[in-house]
Amino acid sequence: MFKLGLCSVTFRDRSIDEVISICSGCALEGIEWGGDVHLGAGGRRGQILEVKEKCRAAGLATPGYGSYFDVLEQGPEQFAPVLETAGLIGADTIRVWPGWVRPEHVSDEQYGKIVETSRSIAGQAAKQGIRVAYEFHDNTCTEGGENAMKLLARVNHPNMLTYYQLIRPTETEWNLENLETVYDRLAYIHVQANDDVNNFPLEDFREVWQEIIDRLVRGNYDGWLLFEFNRGNSVGQLRLDLELLRSLIDNADV
Repeated sequence: MFKLGLCSVTFRDRSIDEVISICSGCALEGIEWGGDVHLGAGGRRGQILEVKEKCRAAGLATPGYGSYFDVLEQGPEQFAPVLETAGLIGADTIRVWPGWVRPEHVSDEQYGKIVETSRSIAGQAAKQGIRVAYEFHDNTCTEGGENAMKLLARVNHPNMLTYYQLIRPTETEWNLENLETVYDRLAYIHVQANDDVNNFPLEDFREVWQEIIDRLVRGNYDGWLLFEFNRGNSVGQLRLDLELLRSLIDNADV
C-alpha cells in the first residue's frame, strides 16, 4: 500500500533536523531531500552520510533525491555529483527537470539534447540501481501525460520514468487522464494543489484527489505519495492535508 512522505523543499527555511522532526511528528515514513537547499549535489560525503544516519535513527526512508539537474541546460558529464549524492543518501530515484520550455515551443535541437542527455543519465544511474524520473510540470516538456510519454518514448530507456502531480488543478478530467496515461511509467507522486501561482489546501480539490487515490488503489500502486508544498508551507497545513489524504485512502472505492 501507499507510503507517505515529504519533499523537504516544502520547508526550505527549516533545518535538516527540523524537517526530520516534522516528519516524525506527522508519522510520515520518508523524505525526498531537495538538492537546492538541504542536500546540494556533490556535497561533503560525511555530511550526507550524517543526514542518512539521522533519517535511519528516526525511522525515515529516503525514496527520492529531488535534484535540480536540467537535461536541457546540463550535460551528461555534469550528472556525476547528483548520482553520487543520491547513492550516498540511499535514494532509489533521482528527480530531474525536463527543460523549462513548453512542448509547442521546443526546437528540434533542444528536444534532441533533452533526449540524449536523458538517455545517458538513465544509463549511468542504472549501473548503480537508481532510477531517474522527470518532474511532471507545466511549462516543461512533460506538461501533460501525452507530452511526458512522447518524451519517454524518444528516450527509450527502461530506467527513465516520470513523477506525477496535478497541473492546473481545476482541469479535473485532464489531470485524471494524465495519471492514466503515465501510470505504467510512474515513479512516485507529488501531492499538492498548485496553479503555478498559489498553493491551495487539498480540501479545495478533495474530489480530484479522491479519484486519484481510487485509481491508484485499483491499479495496485504501492509507491510513495510525497507531500510537496501547501498553503503557507506550514506544519499546520501539512497536518490538515495529511488528515484529508489518510481519510481518502481509508475511504477509497475499490
